[in-house]
Amino acid sequence: MSNQPDDDRATRVHQARQVFAGDELQPPTRPLDFGAEDALVNPTQRTYLIVLAALLLIALLLFAIWGLGAASPILLILALALLAGWVIF
Repeated sequence: MSNQPDDDRATRVHQARQVFAGDELQPPTRPLDFGAEDALVNPTQRTYLIVLAALLLIALLLFAIWGLGAASPILLILALALLAGWVIF
């Protein structure tokens, strides 16, 4: 005598396993990239360029107000960011 709810449950479990363990499921190549890849720069590079521009503006502002001594730490961070971008991108 077979129990109908157990059979239904077994069928649902089997279907769920087929869906979650399918061969056609592939992980995304860039999981954090949601934009189109045909753009000039991708979103990560755009964020990097915005941060570099902000650092440059801060350094220029500090240089104009207090001179090179106050702008030097920001310029060092900018130089390191440029080197990191050269290595990463």
